[in-house]
Amino acid sequence: MMDTVRFHIQRHDDEDGVYYVVSGQDIALTTDGETLEEALKNLREAVELYFEGDDLPDLPRIEVHIAK
Repeated sequence: MMDTVRFHIQRHDDEDGVYYVVSGQDIALTTDGETLEEALKNLREAVELYFEGDDLPDLPRIEVHIAK
């Protein structure tokens, strides 16, 4: 079992505005949000769902790197 799962987050600008995409480096998981806070909240929920049913005592630590 992994102690830490790593993700990177990228800011995207398009004709509809700004949004953030979070992609897994260790697991196949991607989510997004209109704000950085929303993207991180959605990431936490997605990680909880990803490991749901695995009978883990604790979820792995989430590490997020901001892509430049």
